[in-house]
Amino acid sequence: RRMSVGSAGESLAASFLKRRGATVLRRNGRIGRDEIDLVVRFGDDLVAVEVKTGVGADSRPWENFDEAKRGRTRNAAARLGIRRVDLVTVELTHDAVVVRWLPDSG
Repeated sequence: RRMSVGSAGESLAASFLKRRGATVLRRNGRIGRDEIDLVVRFGDDLVAVEVKTGVGADSRPWENFDEAKRGRTRNAAARLGIRRVDLVTVELTHDAVVVRWLPDSG
């Protein structure tokens, strides 16, 4: 079964955060009409994580986390009692995977 680019990026982001001490509590959580890609715990802190994935060296996935998406993610996180929103970007190229973690990006 073939995995979508978005699902692949979310799996890579989850693995990346786990290696840095996070516990993944939820993936693709629906909150009303919005979605939070990952809900993770770092110690006592709950964090909502938006994952943006791009294909190709010039994909610039962080540009897709615009002000409107930030607002929707912040609102969904707040409904879960989460104050912090992080962004993880994943760039997939023919010879590399680049993962960037931008804490408190929301």
